[in-house]
Amino acid sequence: MAGSMTSDDASSVTVVSDSSTARAAAAPRVPVVPGGGRSRSLVVAAAIGIPISIVFLVLAVRGTDLGAVWGTLQGVRFLPLLGAVACMGGVYWLQAARWRRIADTRLGQRRFVEMVVAGVAVNNVLPGRVGDLLRARWVSRGAYSGGRGLATVVLDRGFDILALVVFLLASLPLVTDQGWVDRIVVGSIVVLLAIWVVILAARSYTRRRPRARRAHRGLPRRFVRDTLEGLSDPLSVERGLVWFGFSIAAWATWAAAAILVGRAVGVELSLVDAIFVTAALNLGVAIPSSPGFVGTYQWLGVSALALFGIGREDGLAFAICMQAVWYVPTTIVGAVILVSHAKGAWRSGRVLEFGAPEGGALRTPVVSD
Repeated sequence: MAGSMTSDDASSVTVVSDSSTARAAAAPRVPVVPGGGRSRSLVVAAAIGIPISIVFLVLAVRGTDLGAVWGTLQGVRFLPLLGAVACMGGVYWLQAARWRRIADTRLGQRRFVEMVVAGVAVNNVLPGRVGDLLRARWVSRGAYSGGRGLATVVLDRGFDILALVVFLLASLPLVTDQGWVDRIVVGSIVVLLAIWVVILAARSYTRRRPRARRAHRGLPRRFVRDTLEGLSDPLSVERGLVWFGFSIAAWATWAAAAILVGRAVGVELSLVDAIFVTAALNLGVAIPSSPGFVGTYQWLGVSALALFGIGREDGLAFAICMQAVWYVPTTIVGAVILVSHAKGAWRSGRVLEFGAPEGGALRTPVVSD
């Protein structure tokens, strides 16, 4: 590439082929949403989620002896709790490894772990799962269009839901036939079917309507097109099994954390119990709620553990500690990651990004002309 550059610019250059460079330059990035529009979206998400969280929080604490809950929390055993925090670190490492394979770029594992944890940190403090949208933006920079970045996040979350549904269906016959659990099962299967229908529709659309015929369209429509192309990329059985394997491993590690948290508060969970709790809690928080799922998480924890004959006080103490072992570390570490990258971006005059790829050039997906 011709032209002079500073040392700062040189350190951030990603080497790709000429054709790939041209494609990446022409590909639309994530549309820049005006501040007012973004603020309105956050307000709407908060207006819907926060009242729902309050309702669930009231349901969780109603009829509960809060003094007994506080006494349980004061007597928490810290060694199992620290073990649970370590397990949560393993969960995010495995999820990052899966997303890295879905995104198929040369960014290193550390960068993907940073993006996953930073995205969780944002979701902890902002409504509407803004962190997932930011992940799509971060992973797309220098690799491909923002639409394809969003497609990787959709697939990433889809495999989470698939693994959790498998967990729930496997444990459900051994646990309960409660109506609220059945509704979670039905809702999760509907979401999986919706994702599958969208993928099939995307494949059909991109085959019938070549990109060249729509080159004159504006940035938002090209962004949607790129998202559909990302979702319609062929998926081999081997790759799908690898992604699914990482998903099962991640949520099995989460279940191990649940067992350790139970021991920390004096609640013994069997492996089947922990698998059920893992699925119920993490599928249940798909319900719109406040940032960090406060309220929703507590009600789900109390309701799930009640099925095993565990009292409301112990169930609420478990839910509080279970949330704390991922919420507190990801919020702190994620904030440090975001501040670190923001300072680097400010000094270099670039937007917030997660660095150049480790070990070589980014792999730019081929876009059909």
